[in-house]
Amino acid sequence: MFLNKRRRWALIAGVAGVAGAQLADHLLSSSWKLAAKKEPPDDPAYEDVPWKSAILWTTAAGAAAALSQLVARRGAGVAWKRLTGERPPQPRRRRRVRSRREALA
Repeated sequence: MFLNKRRRWALIAGVAGVAGAQLADHLLSSSWKLAAKKEPPDDPAYEDVPWKSAILWTTAAGAAAALSQLVARRGAGVAWKRLTGERPPQPRRRRRVRSRREALA
């Protein structure tokens, strides 16, 4: 099976993203256990989780996810450039639909 450049990049970036997300989850859980001296909440939306903990966990998880995605994509981009000598391919731009009539045509 032949993968073109864009698909290879999507595969590499996806694997890097998954690895980064797993690492971020582990670091976030470990940090929470160290700082709060208790397990992180399974679901911050549960009623038995205090508001303060729910808000802190959700904020920290969102920041960790965004940061891990950025680091993973940048790292994958650096590796891609070292291996191929080129920048990673840009995602395709979809044509913007301006009206419902244009979408149905």
